[in-house]
Amino acid sequence: MYGLKEAAILAYNKLILHLTPRGYYPIPGTSGLWRHKTRKTIFSLCVDDFGIKYFDKQDVAHFQDSLKDHFKFHLDWKGENYIGLHLQWNYSAGYVDVSMPNYVDKIMKRLCHPPPSSPQFSPHEHSPTTFGKKGTRQYATAPDLSPPLKSPTYIQQVVGSLLYYARAIDNTILPALNDISTQQSKPTQNTFKKCKRLLDYVSTYKNTFLRYHASNMVLSVDSDAAYLVAPGAKSRIAGFFYFKHGPDGKVLKHINSPIHIECKYLRHVVASAAEAEVGGLFHNCQTAIPFRHCLIQMNHPQPPTPIKTDNTTAQSFTYNNITIKKAKSWDMRYYWLRDKENQLHFKIYWKKGTDPDDPNYADYHSKHHAVIYHKGIRHKYIHDKLNLLVRTFDDNCNILANMFTRLRGCIDLHSY
Repeated sequence: MYGLKEAAILAYNKLILHLTPRGYYPIPGTSGLWRHKTRKTIFSLCVDDFGIKYFDKQDVAHFQDSLKDHFKFHLDWKGENYIGLHLQWNYSAGYVDVSMPNYVDKIMKRLCHPPPSSPQFSPHEHSPTTFGKKGTRQYATAPDLSPPLKSPTYIQQVVGSLLYYARAIDNTILPALNDISTQQSKPTQNTFKKCKRLLDYVSTYKNTFLRYHASNMVLSVDSDAAYLVAPGAKSRIAGFFYFKHGPDGKVLKHINSPIHIECKYLRHVVASAAEAEVGGLFHNCQTAIPFRHCLIQMNHPQPPTPIKTDNTTAQSFTYNNITIKKAKSWDMRYYWLRDKENQLHFKIYWKKGTDPDDPNYADYHSKHHAVIYHKGIRHKYIHDKLNLLVRTFDDNCNILANMFTRLRGCIDLHSY
């Protein structure tokens, strides 16, 4: 029955009914992760796609036999397609590329959006900081007084079409979508202009993909917050969830693409930048718990998850090094962080946000940056063919420079 809201739970209960006698069961505390009682098979179920991790083809045959009596299915041994994503595996080089080919073209055709006359390098407008004699000044966001749109349907179509693409592939558009989604119930002409700019940006970079390098599967999180950047004195928080270290335990040469990006407004109004940072830590740590649980269930032990923050007050509060007067909201919401720290679930540490060796990658999704900043930093979060060629060229230059240095040393030693 089309549109039946109970369809998902009915189908899920039917699947449990048929798979339980065969030894398969959903792992408690996870969303769609299953395993077998005696076999090593683990699979994830998302809508109607199974992603199977197997160690023996006999295990796959057993899973097929469990399904074929009640369901029709197609088996993709190469694992190239999953929930609309295209996976290009490169086992020899130790990475996989994830993309959604032609998805942007389909969106533009459905929304009747023409190609931009000139490239758009930023998904949103930048609100520059005003510098004057009295120092830096940041003004409150002015109310949107532009004429309202007659219907919010178009704005809702844009948000609905790009939200999955943003979460799955192009995470650089999440801050822009975050702003537009809060206005989609009562959109204005300015909201329409924001949507047009966002679509121009997506059209400019329509061949993007994520690259995941082989890692030790130990979760790392960067947390950040932007204080009072939204209407209603709201603050935006961001979290960058990724696998930072390679199989040997060393930091990867090239940053891994994120497995998840947290980008949202704090529901409550906070009284200081430090409180916004602690709020970001709170939300990101809560989001990290299901990830930790899934990784542990997939036989990847997790030490205390390192959570990076660039605010010393937030880090000191978590470690109980400071006590703030008149901070009932902190008492109510954030003492949970201290408990999880003591239980060795997390290890919250401070690092300067602009540290060249270990920057805070969550900063990108917490603010509206200038166009020149997007051009310089975008390649660290998302890949396209142009950025990949530039990075390959830089790597080759570094290799040649090292070879030249060694050769020069040998020549000097021989001359001596």
